[in-house]
Amino acid sequence: DLDIVIKEAVVSTQSTGAGSKRKRMWKVEPNDSIRFTVIRHPLSRLVSHYRKTMVSASDRDEFRDQWIKATIIHARKKKSWSSNQRKKFEQELENMLRLDVETPKNPSNPYLALPTFPELVRFILDSQKTHDSRGSNDHWVPNAKRTDICQNDLDIVIKLENEWTELPYLLEKLNITQYTDKLMSKANPSGDENVASTEVEEHLKLLTKNEQTQLNKMYQIDYDIFGYEPVNV
Repeated sequence: DLDIVIKEAVVSTQSTGAGSKRKRMWKVEPNDSIRFTVIRHPLSRLVSHYRKTMVSASDRDEFRDQWIKATIIHARKKKSWSSNQRKKFEQELENMLRLDVETPKNPSNPYLALPTFPELVRFILDSQKTHDSRGSNDHWVPNAKRTDICQNDLDIVIKLENEWTELPYLLEKLNITQYTDKLMSKANPSGDENVASTEVEEHLKLLTKNEQTQLNKMYQIDYDIFGYEPVNV
């Protein structure tokens, strides 16, 4: 269902069509299939996922709660705590997440149900150093890693920011132009792939200059391969 291409920020999938004659990696995939992916500016993906998770507890699932919990513990645990104090903290935090407790108004509350954006970014950056898999969520890893660009032998890469102009080409190649009106009605009308939205800029302002630099460094591979530009505020 190609609606997935529109509804999801980043998706890597395959569809059969009149494509190249290259040999594919999987025996079940026809040699004439067209392999494509839809990507998005990495900082926009990160902020979008954070905002969606923070808007409502009902949007969270067990997978998201894992990084939410890990982020909060990473940010708020005290080195002076004993193992029992840490276990108690983790248990009470887990209970709050299970009950879908909304964020308390007091930001100094150590059991704040949801992490702040800077806390999430610090957790992600530190996870790169410690190889903590919880910091490698598909919603914020670089597009190049998410799509395994060097191994997947992609035929077409569509940028979400240019979807309005690039999607018709994909539909033509897949020989499914009969769905053009339906899919184009959901396409992103934005025409500038390198201009960060106000929301992205506002979130980046919460970070230190060094954190912004580290985040852009993490996404440098996307900037180099896909032509996106780093964002500094």
